[in-house]
Amino acid sequence: MKKTFLFLLLCSGVVFAQDVETKPSKPIRTPKKIAIILKVGTTGISPEVSYNFKPRINFRGIVSFYSYQRKDIITFDQGTDVEEGKAQYDAKLNLGNVGAVIDYYPFKKFLALNAGVFYNLTAIDLGVLPKSNIKFNDRIFTPEETGTLGLKVKYNKVAPYFGISLGNPNNGKFRVLLDLGVLYSGSPKIEMTGTGSIEPTAAQAPQLQANLKPLYLYPVMKFGFSYALK
Repeated sequence: MKKTFLFLLLCSGVVFAQDVETKPSKPIRTPKKIAIILKVGTTGISPEVSYNFKPRINFRGIVSFYSYQRKDIITFDQGTDVEEGKAQYDAKLNLGNVGAVIDYYPFKKFLALNAGVFYNLTAIDLGVLPKSNIKFNDRIFTPEETGTLGLKVKYNKVAPYFGISLGNPNNGKFRVLLDLGVLYSGSPKIEMTGTGSIEPTAAQAPQLQANLKPLYLYPVMKFGFSYALK
């Protein structure tokens, strides 16, 4: 009985070994060296290039840009004895940065840890120009007497970046990608200029800058697609 059991066990082992030897192994996917990427998000439009120089590490060069400008006239009530107030504002928003990020894939899957640095070009400009007489403290001021007000918002030029990303642009021909992270842009720097009776308002720039001091992190969320070249 024991001899029969040992014989059957030996036969099954031989069959198993032959099955393992003859079973075709899955081909190992070789990462593509270069991939081009296009994303959109809170930093604007982002064309990118990803280079794979180690199995778990990609290097990305990134350029982001977006510009928005709006000029309009706002109206406001000044009481029954005064004409409707009018003021023109000119607002400009420029988003932009140039930088590089290293993507590390700790589990050889689609989740990556990101770290990098950017040259930050983001800035905000706002100008206000009265277009009618303005009533203030029971006095009527002409547009020339009222004057103009300008405001500029700038950030640190060098901004470190940390985040995570989903998807590996170098692992396959086409990929859907998502980035989540933060730019350490520093607290906003405020510059205000004024003329006429508005000029003293420009002196409030330091107080406004102090109020905005906690806003030193800029959230980054980008969604896009990649195409591997080779």
